[in-house]
Amino acid sequence: MSELVRWRPFREMSRMQDMMDRLFEDAVFRPWGWRRAEGFGMIPVDIYETSDEYTIKAPMPGVTADKMEVTYEAGVLTVQGEVSEEKAAQGECLVQERRYGKFSRSIGLPGTIQPEKIVAGLRDGVLTLRVPKAEEVKPKRISVKVE
Repeated sequence: MSELVRWRPFREMSRMQDMMDRLFEDAVFRPWGWRRAEGFGMIPVDIYETSDEYTIKAPMPGVTADKMEVTYEAGVLTVQGEVSEEKAAQGECLVQERRYGKFSRSIGLPGTIQPEKIVAGLRDGVLTLRVPKAEEVKPKRISVKVE
């Protein structure tokens, strides 16, 4: 015997909105040159800008520094790595929400930076990248003399 399920139009509209968002994410240009990561999804990042540098923070739970690679080429900063799957000691896995495998995230940085001075640090499962701006990009204050 089949079961009746109550129709919830707002839930359906929310699902449709999520699907449309994903469609436009893949099809339309995104600011900063963000691209959906290869493998299992996009690495979430926070990007901050000061007059001297860009600071990028990304959560990397379970990723060690030797399983991660950060590169900069032609204005694009790329973080790649791999999360190794843990083998269960006993029993059958009932729920698996954590993702395993290779990941990648590319971020296009506006303006000119100093790639040789990029610093990457991993602390408490958070990757922090400090990307210094080049001198010609920094705003310069010009004093006005009274004549």
